[in-house]
This record gives sequence, structure tokens and C-alpha cells, in this order.
Amino acid sequence: MFISDLFFISHYTGIIFTNIGWIYYPKVLFIHPIVILSWKLNNNKCIISQLEYYLFKRTFLGNGEKYYVPKYARYIFYLNFITGLIVNHPIIQL
Repeated sequence: MFISDLFFISHYTGIIFTNIGWIYYPKVLFIHPIVILSWKLNNNKCIISQLEYYLFKRTFLGNGEKYYVPKYARYIFYLNFITGLIVNHPIIQL
């Protein structure tokens, strides 16, 4: 297994884990504001994908400079964060 493949698998796993991991492990929610802020400060581009491209000349999404985070992916992430806060908030227990 190449280093790049390990890097890409870790990135993909991180995406899945942050999107649904809060259901099983609510402390994952602390990562969401960091990721959201990094997107906002970096014009909706993923810093990890940019690093992948810099190191390997491709990203986990394929060849080329594919590090723009699509609007639908950002909205799903925002929705997961808000839902996680509501579900896990000690005052709003559903």
C-alpha cells in the first residue's frame, strides 16, 4: 500500500466519521467548528485535499486540483453539526 493510498483512506474515513461519528461518540462534534472555520477561511477549499495535491499531485477524489468542497457537502456537514448539538445538548434532551 502506498503512502498516498493510506493518506486518502484516512481522509475518506475522517469524512465519514465526522459526519456520522457524533451519533456514537458525541465528543466528535468539537471537530466540526474547526473544519467549518477552515472552509470559511480558505474559500470553501479543503486544506487536507490541498495537502494531498501538494504531496501526491492528486486527491482522494481523483486526479487534478479537486479540493473545492461542494455546497451540498457543506450543508450536510452543517446539518449534522446542528443536529448533533441539539441531540446531545444537556438541556434539550429529546
